[in-house]
Amino acid sequence: MDNNFEDRSSIESLIDYAQILWRWAWLLILVALIAGGAAYYISNLQPRVYQSSTRAVVNVSTGSEYYDAYAAAYGAQRLATTYAQTMITPSLLETVSERLGYKVTADITATPIVESPIFTVTVMDDDPNMAAEIANMVVLTFSEKIIADQSERYSELKLGLEDEISRIDTILTDINERLALLQIKETELAEAEARAAQMEKLGLTPIEVVRDPNDYVTRAQLELSQSQYQTTRSSLFFTLQQIKLTEVQTATTISQIEPAIPDLKPIQPQPLKSAGIAAVVALMFTAGIVFLIAYLQDEIRDPDEFSRKWGVPVVGVITHFNTNEDRLITMSKPRMPVSEAFRSVRTNLQFSGINTPLKTILITSASPSEGKSSIVANIATVFAQSENNVVVVDGDMRRPTLHKIFKLSNRLGLSDYFIRTPEEMSGVVKQTKVNNLSIITSGSLPPNPSELLGSARMKDVLTLLTEHFDMVLLDSPPLLAVTDALILAKNVDGVLLVVDPKKTKRGAIRQAIEQLRRLDARLLGVVLNNIKVKRSSYYYNRDYYYSKQYGRSSDETSRVDAAASDTSAG
Repeated sequence: MDNNFEDRSSIESLIDYAQILWRWAWLLILVALIAGGAAYYISNLQPRVYQSSTRAVVNVSTGSEYYDAYAAAYGAQRLATTYAQTMITPSLLETVSERLGYKVTADITATPIVESPIFTVTVMDDDPNMAAEIANMVVLTFSEKIIADQSERYSELKLGLEDEISRIDTILTDINERLALLQIKETELAEAEARAAQMEKLGLTPIEVVRDPNDYVTRAQLELSQSQYQTTRSSLFFTLQQIKLTEVQTATTISQIEPAIPDLKPIQPQPLKSAGIAAVVALMFTAGIVFLIAYLQDEIRDPDEFSRKWGVPVVGVITHFNTNEDRLITMSKPRMPVSEAFRSVRTNLQFSGINTPLKTILITSASPSEGKSSIVANIATVFAQSENNVVVVDGDMRRPTLHKIFKLSNRLGLSDYFIRTPEEMSGVVKQTKVNNLSIITSGSLPPNPSELLGSARMKDVLTLLTEHFDMVLLDSPPLLAVTDALILAKNVDGVLLVVDPKKTKRGAIRQAIEQLRRLDARLLGVVLNNIKVKRSSYYYNRDYYYSKQYGRSSDETSRVDAAASDTSAG
């Protein structure tokens, strides 16, 4: 049963929220319209912003038939992400500005496409043509920069090799020149030796030819050096050619897939979108304020709401009356609408006891100061006025009130009966000014009221009272304050819960009902007390009907009430 109650409460809470929104729908719609209209107007005042985009792809060349295609593709994806994150730099924008001939102040972003070697360059500017022009120039400039950076990466190495080859070429030239001189010298010596041999054949004194033995050593050294330097040069030249080939084969390039074109439709402002967002935000904010107000108020507004929310019937609605002047209004002013409301409570309770007789009824409340004792006194009075022999028991032995309402002494009461014999009960039961209505006041305030109310002697009291009276009504402390009411609830035929919507919060009502249901107490219903009447309300219409039914003016009604009061008192 508790789970069903909680489920029903959750559903009813949603219904409550929906009703709150419906009740304040006019305000929500008004605020949304104002906020949306203001946002639309302000948005239209903002400068127009146009957007143009272009896409570029990163190409990675391996230059080999044995390359890993997956590695190349993955490398291109990584490069696309890196380029998109690093390409928009001040130096790049400066170069773009120089090439375009004007200062680039547009908003430029580069975004990689996930798991793709493609990235997007987006430009936002107040001129659609300039936005497209800047986007295209950014890609072109960055592509050229990538090529230049790659060339610069190899240029130092190539320059070093070329310088070394040039140095070797100089050395080889020098070696060749020296070898040429030695060759000339060798030729001259050979010619001199030939002439000397000819003169010797002719009998002439030959010319003496002297060879330098060091020339042979020098020539050999020069030829060895020449061979070594030529080998080194060939190796360096081959390396240079390989580097140039690698530079070409492994070059990374950027190709523009689709050029940016001017888009004449501005992306900002978007008046309709701004108006929609503003309306939604204002609606949510206002709804939050409405819910906050409803939460702070947290009041029960009508009987239907109470019955629907907690599944407990409302057996009576008591409008506000001045309890300071007359708390027993059903005796002093029996023809007043509020007195008729108490008689309606009596009738509803009588119908509740058709199948299961009601002899003992506990009347309590969730919280203090809800008018519970006044309700008890007046319900007892209307029962007594219908020729029922009624006794009221003040079970609130902490803050007793009933003796004040009936203007009786509290010297002897319920607490005193616990130390008396059943024969002495007559001294405890007191007759009130209302015919057929007796009362047992609380008596002396004991230190342990809960123990007394839960004792077997208390059950004997109730049994004895039901034997002598037609109806036994018990007043008790509030449910949520102490356990006294729950203890008494187990020993009565039914429980009536008094609720003051202006004072009792929904959480307290829920907790009180849950406690009674866990106890399997018979909850007869709820009496809504201290309802202030408004001209447009259900309560006003009811009271107006009663006053018209009796057909009397205010003065006449007062006279009748006074006469009825005297009759009752007599």
